[in-house]
Amino acid sequence: MSILALAVTENAKTLATGGSQGTRLFNMSNMTEVKRPSGAGSRGHTVSLLWARQTEEHHDVLYSGTQNGYFFCWRQDKESKVFEETFATQITHAGEITGLAFDSTNNRLCLCSRTDVVQSWAISKDANTGMWKATNIFSQKYSNLVPRSITFAAFDNSSDRDIIVFGSGHNGPVYTLRGTSGERRSEWNIGSYIGGAAVDWSEGVFCVNDPYVGPALFRYANRTKTRTFEVPRELQGGPCSTDVCFGEKGSTIITGSDHGKIYAFDVRSGDTVQTLETGRAKRVKAVATAEIGGEPAIIATHSYTDEGFQQIFVWKRARSPIAWDTVVTFLQALVLLGFVIFVYQNVVEKMWQQPKWGQTSREHPKWDETIWEESVDSL
Repeated sequence: MSILALAVTENAKTLATGGSQGTRLFNMSNMTEVKRPSGAGSRGHTVSLLWARQTEEHHDVLYSGTQNGYFFCWRQDKESKVFEETFATQITHAGEITGLAFDSTNNRLCLCSRTDVVQSWAISKDANTGMWKATNIFSQKYSNLVPRSITFAAFDNSSDRDIIVFGSGHNGPVYTLRGTSGERRSEWNIGSYIGGAAVDWSEGVFCVNDPYVGPALFRYANRTKTRTFEVPRELQGGPCSTDVCFGEKGSTIITGSDHGKIYAFDVRSGDTVQTLETGRAKRVKAVATAEIGGEPAIIATHSYTDEGFQQIFVWKRARSPIAWDTVVTFLQALVLLGFVIFVYQNVVEKMWQQPKWGQTSREHPKWDETIWEESVDSL
C-alpha cells in the first residue's frame, strides 16, 4: 500500500490518510483505525483530503478527492460517532483531483483536477429528506494550466470570495478566479515550480514547494518572494522536497524530502530548526501538522509501497527542560531575603520565560522522538 495524503482534524482527534487503499481514519488518542464507510474501489487512489468545519454540523466533515475524478464526503453521526458517506460525485472531464478547499462562510467547496478543470460546489441539506447534497456553481476548463492546489481567498470578506489556483510548471502560474463564475481576474507567474501549496492568510502569505529547490515563501499583496528554504537533494536531477505545510500558527514551515527526512524551517529567519529522521532513505510525500495535548506535532509518512504495510510517524515537541542548578539557585534566593527582589527581576523571570517559536534570538526547543511509528497493515 502507499499513502499519498494526510489530514488531521483541528482538535487532533482523528487522522485521515489517503492512498492506494482509499481513505482511512485513525483515532489519534489510542492510535487505532476507525471504521470507515468504504474502500477505494473503482474510484481509485485517494490523492487529496480536507477536513472542513461546516454549518449545521457538530463535527468536522471529511472531503476526499480521488485519482479517477471522484469527490465524496464523510460525516460522523452525532449519536453513534460512526462515519457515514453522505454523497459522492464524479466530476466532468474526470481526472485526478489535485486540490480541495472549503469556505465555511457559505458552505462552498472548490476543487481542481489534473485535467485543467476548476469547479465550485454549494453544499446544502435537502429540506425534505434532510440529506446533504452538492450543487454545481460553475465548472471551468483553463488552457495552459494544470492545477496543483486551490484555496479560497480568506482575506476577502465578501460573501462570494475569490478562488486562488496554483498551477504546475516552471513559471508557477497563480490564477485568481471570481468566486461566482470562475472568470479569471488576474494571473501571476511566481517564477518557481509549484508542486503544492499552503496558505496563511492571517499573515497574507503562501508557501509553495518547489520540488527541485525547496519551499518558497511569497507575500500575496505585493506579489514578491520573501524567502527560499533549501532542502538537500540526494538524487541528482530528481525532485527533493514534497508536500509543504505551516506549523505552530504559521511560524514554521514543514516539508519532506526524497531521502526520508523531514525539515522544519523558521519562517522569519529561514534557518533549519530541526531535521527529523524516519530511519529509511525513502521519499516522504505527505506531511501534516497539529496540536496534540497542547503541544505542536508533525505527522509524516513515506510514499512508497512496502509489502502491504506503511508507517505513519508522529513527532511531538519536547518541553524545554529546567536545569537543576536553576532550581537550586531559585531556592537559595528565597532564603536570602535581602536579595529576593534582585533575584526575581534578574534571574527567575529570565529562567522561567519560555522561548517563543519563531524568535530568532533564542534557541528553538527540539522535537521529541517519535511517539507513534505505526505499521498500518493492509485490510
